[in-house]
Amino acid sequence: MANEIIVEPDLQFTKDLIKAGATDLKKCYQCATCSVACRVSPDNSPYPRKEMIWAQWGLKDRLLNDPDVWLCHQCNDCSTLCPRGAYPADVLKAIRKMLIQKLSWPSFMGSLVGESSMAVLALGIPILVVLLMTYFSNGFTFSSPAPVHYGQFISYIPIQVIYTLALIFAVVSMVFSLKNYWTMLDKNNPPTAQEPRKGFVPSLIEALKEILPHSTFKDCEANYIRYVAHFMVFWGMIGLFVTTAIVAFNIDILSLAPPSRGGPGTIPIKILGNVSAIAFVAGLAIMLVRRLGSPEQAGNSSYFDWFFLWIIFGTGLTGLITELSRWAGSVSGAYFFYMVHLMFVLALLLYLPFSKFAHLGYRTIAIAWGKSVGRKMTVPVVPNFAPPIRAEEPEAAKEATV
Repeated sequence: MANEIIVEPDLQFTKDLIKAGATDLKKCYQCATCSVACRVSPDNSPYPRKEMIWAQWGLKDRLLNDPDVWLCHQCNDCSTLCPRGAYPADVLKAIRKMLIQKLSWPSFMGSLVGESSMAVLALGIPILVVLLMTYFSNGFTFSSPAPVHYGQFISYIPIQVIYTLALIFAVVSMVFSLKNYWTMLDKNNPPTAQEPRKGFVPSLIEALKEILPHSTFKDCEANYIRYVAHFMVFWGMIGLFVTTAIVAFNIDILSLAPPSRGGPGTIPIKILGNVSAIAFVAGLAIMLVRRLGSPEQAGNSSYFDWFFLWIIFGTGLTGLITELSRWAGSVSGAYFFYMVHLMFVLALLLYLPFSKFAHLGYRTIAIAWGKSVGRKMTVPVVPNFAPPIRAEEPEAAKEATV
């Protein structure tokens, strides 16, 4: 007698997915074109077809414990070829958002960042903190004799204390959440490979070899520009982090003041910082333009997407404008944009584990977990045909039939 399988659908979960961005989920009729089209889907457990039917059935536990939702890089090859316009990439994106909120620690931070009703509070916290630092440092005096001296405008001491605490909070929260996610994957996804399982560190090294050069993104055909944009943002962010770390080390440990004279390309640290900032802002600009002008390739954008993009774009842009204002000799402009820049930076740090920025951590863990259990990645043969006519285009479909 066959084993009995009990399926307990969660219809509210399906409704929540649709609200989170999976608006066309119900259009899927399980043709499997998406799984065939995906160039990064493992052949021993392909996606996103199974995720689409699980989502339609409301199988919440299966989806939230499925590492494949993070292996998807949302290149939208599957959405481009979908004959029904179901946009599988948007469904997986909505699942990722719900998983971040589920594993957020503390839990209320997930709602603070992920729900549009909380936007005023989420943005108000970093704005208020920086305004208070500015007021108690100089009483909002934006003009002072040249050259620009940021430490006289806003004291470095509260910045060091508050931003260090924010960074520690973000790191601890992220580590705690990712540890829980790895445990979840282990508990609910028993390995099927015959070979001995790899340890965490070797698996993580393998994953980083794939992530750092963005090699998986290169396999995407329909949205290659997305690889370019992500590559620029990723390495621009690393360059900015290194620049900030060096400057902070010089100030806090060596008691060396940051360079205040000369143009943006006069010393190596300025070259690294400004080149990284340009790459960072340019990559983000590409993302924003594509979301505004090419939704069919960028996918449906939710509040969760926009919150992250504007925060990270504002961080890079205001930092770049601050540096250019100082270089141009505009003391008041440099101070004003420096204050705004600090607001964005604080928001970025506070909300790092709860915004879309957390993708970097969750995707790394999911890929590393896949390496540890021996999941095989192959490049499937993509069907050699033009994108089918979508169901929502009846006139085109009628002409094609005739």
